[in-house]
Amino acid sequence: MTAQILASELAILIQESKRKNTEIRSAAEKSLLELKALPNTSEAQLAADLKRRPNFVRPFLLSCATRNPRYAGTAIACLQRLVVTNGLAKETLRDVLDVLRECSSLGLDIQLKILQALPSLLQNYASQLTGDLLATALHICFLLLGSKTAVVSNTAAATLQQLVVTVLGKVVQEDDLTSRTDYVAEVPIEDGTIPVRSAALDAYQLLNDLCLLTEDKKPQFLHSTSMSSDFGLELIGSMISNHAETVRSHPEQIQILRTRLMPFVIRVLSEKVTFSTTVRVMRLLPIILGNMLSVLATECEMVLGLLNHMLDPDAAVIWKRVLCMEVFRGIHAEPALVRSIYAHFDEQDGKRDIIRDHMAIMVRLAAEKPSIIGLGQQSTIPAISSQAEDESDEQAALQAEGVAGTIGAAMTLRSSAAPGISTYGSNMRIPCIEQLDKLEPPSVPSAYLYSLVLTCVNSFSEGLARFLLPFSIPIEVRSKKKQYLTKDDEQKEIETFEKDEPSGVARKPRLTRSQSISGSKLPVNPLSLESHVLYSQIRGSASMVDTCWPALLATYSTFFHAALDSDYYHSLVRSFQKFSQVAGLLGLSTPRDAFLTTLGKNAVPPSVVSAFAIPSSTLSMAERRDTRRRENGSQDSESRLGPVSSASVEKARQSIDLLGGVSLNTRNLLCLRALVNLGIALGPVLQSAWSIILETLQQADLVIGHMTLQRRGTHSGQTTPIAGVDNALVGDIASEIAAVTMAATRMFESCRDLPDEAFSEVVRSLRALLRDLHSHDDEEPIRNTISLQRPSAHRRTTSTAGTISGLNQDVRLNGFVVESLSKLIDYNTPRLLEKSPEENGWKTIVEALIDVLSAQQFETELRLRAASTLSTLVKLTANPDILEDVRDQVRWQGLAALDWQINSLYPSDSNDSKASKTCEQDLHNLALETLHGVLEQYGDVLNLGWDSVFSIVSSVFEQSSNLRERSKPPSQIDSILPVVALTKSPKLVRSAFGSLQLIGSEFLSSVPKECLSNLLLIMYYFCCQQDDFNISLTSTTLFLNVSDHLWNDKGTLDLQNCTEALHAMPQHNSLTTNEGNTTQHAIIWLQLLLLLVDSTTDQRLEVRHSALHTIFRILDSNAEKLGPEDLVACQNLVILRLLARNEIAYQTGEGSNISDQPKGSSNWNETAGMMLNDISGLFGQYLQTMVKQVRFQALWESFGQYLQRFLGRHSLSLSAAVYTSIATILSAESEKADMYPCTILAWNLWRKGNPVHDTDSTARKQADNQVALLAYVRCFARIYVLMDDAIDPKQVSSMLEQLLTCATSSTPTPYSGDIDSMSPLQHEIVSSLRMIRTGAVGTAATLISSMASFITLPYKRENLQSDQRGPTFVALSKATMDLLRECVDNHLDDKSLYLGSSLSEALSSLIMPVRLKYRWHVDRKNPPLWKKATTTILVILKGTIPRLEQLRVQDSDMSPIWRHLVDSCDAIISASQPGVAVLTDIITDEEFDIAAFHELIDLINPVLGANFVTDKLRRTFSESLFKNSIIHEPHPDDLPHPDQELLECLRSTHIGRTQDLPPSSRSGMAYVLIDKLFDLVAEHDGSIERVKLAQAAAPYLILRVSLVLKAYILDQPLRGRMPQPTSQKSEMLYILRRLVELDCEPRAIPDAPGVVSEHKKHLYRVYGLTTKALRVARRNEEMQKALTEIIETVSLDFGV
Repeated sequence: MTAQILASELAILIQESKRKNTEIRSAAEKSLLELKALPNTSEAQLAADLKRRPNFVRPFLLSCATRNPRYAGTAIACLQRLVVTNGLAKETLRDVLDVLRECSSLGLDIQLKILQALPSLLQNYASQLTGDLLATALHICFLLLGSKTAVVSNTAAATLQQLVVTVLGKVVQEDDLTSRTDYVAEVPIEDGTIPVRSAALDAYQLLNDLCLLTEDKKPQFLHSTSMSSDFGLELIGSMISNHAETVRSHPEQIQILRTRLMPFVIRVLSEKVTFSTTVRVMRLLPIILGNMLSVLATECEMVLGLLNHMLDPDAAVIWKRVLCMEVFRGIHAEPALVRSIYAHFDEQDGKRDIIRDHMAIMVRLAAEKPSIIGLGQQSTIPAISSQAEDESDEQAALQAEGVAGTIGAAMTLRSSAAPGISTYGSNMRIPCIEQLDKLEPPSVPSAYLYSLVLTCVNSFSEGLARFLLPFSIPIEVRSKKKQYLTKDDEQKEIETFEKDEPSGVARKPRLTRSQSISGSKLPVNPLSLESHVLYSQIRGSASMVDTCWPALLATYSTFFHAALDSDYYHSLVRSFQKFSQVAGLLGLSTPRDAFLTTLGKNAVPPSVVSAFAIPSSTLSMAERRDTRRRENGSQDSESRLGPVSSASVEKARQSIDLLGGVSLNTRNLLCLRALVNLGIALGPVLQSAWSIILETLQQADLVIGHMTLQRRGTHSGQTTPIAGVDNALVGDIASEIAAVTMAATRMFESCRDLPDEAFSEVVRSLRALLRDLHSHDDEEPIRNTISLQRPSAHRRTTSTAGTISGLNQDVRLNGFVVESLSKLIDYNTPRLLEKSPEENGWKTIVEALIDVLSAQQFETELRLRAASTLSTLVKLTANPDILEDVRDQVRWQGLAALDWQINSLYPSDSNDSKASKTCEQDLHNLALETLHGVLEQYGDVLNLGWDSVFSIVSSVFEQSSNLRERSKPPSQIDSILPVVALTKSPKLVRSAFGSLQLIGSEFLSSVPKECLSNLLLIMYYFCCQQDDFNISLTSTTLFLNVSDHLWNDKGTLDLQNCTEALHAMPQHNSLTTNEGNTTQHAIIWLQLLLLLVDSTTDQRLEVRHSALHTIFRILDSNAEKLGPEDLVACQNLVILRLLARNEIAYQTGEGSNISDQPKGSSNWNETAGMMLNDISGLFGQYLQTMVKQVRFQALWESFGQYLQRFLGRHSLSLSAAVYTSIATILSAESEKADMYPCTILAWNLWRKGNPVHDTDSTARKQADNQVALLAYVRCFARIYVLMDDAIDPKQVSSMLEQLLTCATSSTPTPYSGDIDSMSPLQHEIVSSLRMIRTGAVGTAATLISSMASFITLPYKRENLQSDQRGPTFVALSKATMDLLRECVDNHLDDKSLYLGSSLSEALSSLIMPVRLKYRWHVDRKNPPLWKKATTTILVILKGTIPRLEQLRVQDSDMSPIWRHLVDSCDAIISASQPGVAVLTDIITDEEFDIAAFHELIDLINPVLGANFVTDKLRRTFSESLFKNSIIHEPHPDDLPHPDQELLECLRSTHIGRTQDLPPSSRSGMAYVLIDKLFDLVAEHDGSIERVKLAQAAAPYLILRVSLVLKAYILDQPLRGRMPQPTSQKSEMLYILRRLVELDCEPRAIPDAPGVVSEHKKHLYRVYGLTTKALRVARRNEEMQKALTEIIETVSLDFGV
């Protein structure tokens, strides 16, 4: 691109200078030729080539020298392009700079191009552009800087600034390469001279000249003679700000600043100079102070002193004072700079107190003109301009930690005449220090100076906090937090007053410095970190706090009473809070308490506190009741409770009006929240200052409650609006209250980390806040008329002071205490358990809660909250850290308190109103949940109080005394009947069951023995209750735990005569007379089982099943602990009872108590099935033990009778359960002799037939019998194992027939098929076939014959089932093939395998799939069924054929095998395809068949030629090869007929065919078979076997060849000149070539007269057809050549 531009510009120069300037033209032409001669590979390469040709720029230099704008414009553009691309030769730099300087006075475009070239020139040629060349470049900029064209002047200024910064950048690079550069000069410094290098010398000279030019002096290095001071200051500022480190590291440059710049700055500050110069000096000061304070300390001290002095009203004009404050604002924005100034001056003796003087000056500034900042009794909102009146009352609102609120309080908060500080009227759009374009000072808002003071104060406090607060975090917490926080998060975490979010947005509290970090240690006093690397700065910051806090507090106090807008007030509170936190962490109690008190007074002003000093007795009882009604929103409550006198109502309204103008605004709440945050941050070090925070919070809670009442009254119209309250305040104050409540909650949460002494101080402070709790005699208890939902035990609630009705201040204030104590309990559980109650505040908390809970005059919600707090306190007793010597007593007291609470809820004269019942149920439920919670914690170690526990749990049932009556053992076991327990509430049932579940599952070891019977009955009642279905289910499982407990406790139970003892016991108490009596434990255990048996008659199916499951789990887990006799007796008592009850329920339908249930309901069948499943598991596990007992025979016979009855129900599901149970029982480990009775019973049940005719009550036409048949087959497997020795082959055959019947009669598997994989039933059938032992004579043959039937099932499916949607048996057939292969392989040496018909049947069954490969299309998964059969045939034949001769099997027995051998070959090579439209995989199948044929032919060749194989079978084999080798279908007359000789058909005559005959789809197989025919006829070893094969194949080979020749002879003449079809031509040529190549077996073809050759007899047989074909092929050279070759061969071999 550059080459094109340069070439174009040179061409323009040549054209323009053609006649006028021949020198330029010739130079340009020469440069153009050089340019064209250069290789244009890349921009970089072009620049490098041009850089080596100094004369290339000669035409451009000549053009510039003419000063002709036409020439110069082109030349300057080219030079600028060369400079940018670094293509300018170094030798031409001076000439280029000279011409640029000469052209600097030309046109605008030229001047701008020059300015564009200079930065690139200095950047690309930095090492060459030094000294005078650099001065020349800068001089060009100075020349253009003086242009009268604004764009040129401004561009030159920017370029010059860029060049100046670049010069210092060269110094940086030079410093990095100090070892490669040499010193070039020495320059003076304060105490001598110093050597400098080239770039440093240029920077030194440049900085010195800039300072000289700024002072209007003549420069020494630069060629320029003048420059404005303003611009010089800007250039100096750019140099220092961009390369401050470089300037600071060079003493020579520091010397210039000290001797030239700083005196000029001080002079400007001291004298009266123009605004523009003063602004630039002020902008330079922060740069110098921030970067050069350490090297220019003396000068900076003078400057800072002047700035402080100029803040005095009489020392400077207003705009200069504003500039000074803006400078200080920048200083305070950098806390490190403030600390550095304090360390350099305030802490040094003999130095000025810069920071202290500055803070004192700001005190005077803040109060300088009170009218301007709107100073008053409290903070107000400044006047808003008319343009903003349409906006909201306070634009951004007070965004206080996620809650926004409008500040529109009652106390003159909208004085339109009040001035103040706001973003609208107190700020400048552009600060004075940024107004560089102004020559005269701008007008400054009157409050702008004071807004700067406020900003400086805020920045000062925030800077201290940002530095000191991180040191107060313990190292452990700091490390932990760093794992989760990024650097930005850590910086934000330092701030204790986060940026607020919009109102109403629920925000998750984030962990901040003012929040408690769980498990953290005490905050670290930064002054204690003496070994810290920053300790000197820490100490200096602490000194700054200690010396500056009085002035800072005075300044804060002024602004707390000024008129500030939202943003300013928010920043004020934030910084005030941070300074207070810093003072507290540093251990400075005086400033801490002073700041806390000030913040508290601003949170709840003294005027508000004094206004609420009204005794509670000013309102009568009726008035308090009326106010409660108004709060609850009950508009019709007055009519219900009776009229209230108008005088009382008026008196109440007057009392409200007394406080009508008293309330808190959002700014008070903001201060309150800041105070609470300080309590969080400084909790461990507050000591007595806790009283300041808590008392302020309580007072605020009282006022907030009053404000809430005002809002409700205003909205409902029952009270008059409060005077002066803005409607917007009413809507927004709620969100502010919520924010304060959240902050208070966090403060109490932080108390968990307080030391014991600090926490005790908090508790004592709260206890001191309680008011009189004694109720009045004439005051009746008042309850809410609306049911109140009890607060969740895990949900924090807001202060009750805001929800208690009326103006009863005692109740409201006590509500605050209850709420606070509740939070303290929640967050200080470990603390309350470490020491004695007197030391950790326990006693004080308990006394306060009991006082509030017993006060009936309080409202429902407060009582609930007190009860909730008491419950929390009771839960504390569950902590294992309680001292061991008082642990039991404390826990017993907690349980007794809960029992007393529940008993007190239902007195005889209780209120039966709906609201009362709701409250009582809530309190009851709370006690139940508390019990559950404490039991979870210490139920396993509870020693005292179990009576209270069971009393509490059983309290949910009506007339719970009946439990004690039912606890007596029944007079007879059969009298135990199901009971429907009546409950008080489903909710209470669920709550109580949680505790019962804990007891029954985890804490039984702690339950006294005398309580076990009561526990069982309670569990039984929960099982019978109808309120909660899940509880009924779960209750049944609890019995298992009790059973385990009884067994584990005693180890063994004596069940001898336990039934009689159970009946003899007169009452329950007698069970506990002797705890060591195992008979009593046995009776309880039997009671448990019988209660569960009764539960199995429940009308709910799931409950019955759950009870059954529990019964058998109990028996299973404990049966091995019982003796054999006890086990049989127990099963006689329980198992037979279960079976009998189910049978009776099925027959009569009375078991479920549902009159309309049909007889034989499937529900009872389902229960019976589940019962049998469990029984079989139990019997199977312990059968070996029980079977030897005398009483077991009767048990087994009874069990068998019930099984017979269950089978008589003709239910598939139940039949499946019966056979499954039998199989499970028979699977038990035991001796066959002992199992014989069980086996006989099972055999008699199994042999009665398949359950294929059973059904279930289902809507389907045919029931799914898969499961039942599967169980039936599995049962067979187990029976066969046990009866193996007694089963003869006939029985095996019968069993196999049953298995076949199961397979053929099975229904399809739902949602799956049996094509790719077997169904479970089929899989089990195959497994059964596999397990049949074949050791007995004839068994293997029987099994193989049966397998043959299974293999052919897919092809007989249509005959077996009319329903085409039935099973396909494909996967079963494949699996059976594998099994058949294994079976045959295992019996290869068994001669009986070859004597019968079993092997023939197996081969016949395998041949069927192969023969029907394309006429049967069901299977999808590879390999297809026919391929599987082919592989199996090959495997079987490979194994059996070699053993036929070894075993000396007779020829008559082998004949069927040879016949099937030939049939297998025929099936493999053939592929009949009727009805097949598309054969998608013919090629792959053909390749498979070819491979299989090759394997099979290797077996056939040595066998078929043997003497024991008939000639007919060999001819059949040859005929099969012939038929399947046909590629093109011949004419029907050419094929042999059954009544003629094989070759007689060649003499037939018919008309030829002209149509194209399609080749066979298996042409590959056909060619293989052709080759095989030739191979059979070919000469081999001359053995008799090969001769016989050749004799059998020779006629078919001659016929196969003759058919091709005859078709060619008859068909080709009819085609005329049309060519022979390609496939026919290829076939004929292939056969002709094989004829020539064939050397036939001499004895294969009979001799003919005159034929001499022995190996070419086959050619003689086809000689006549060959000669005829040769005449036909006269037009086909290729065919003629092949035929001629045959003729020639005949001539040679036959002597023709």
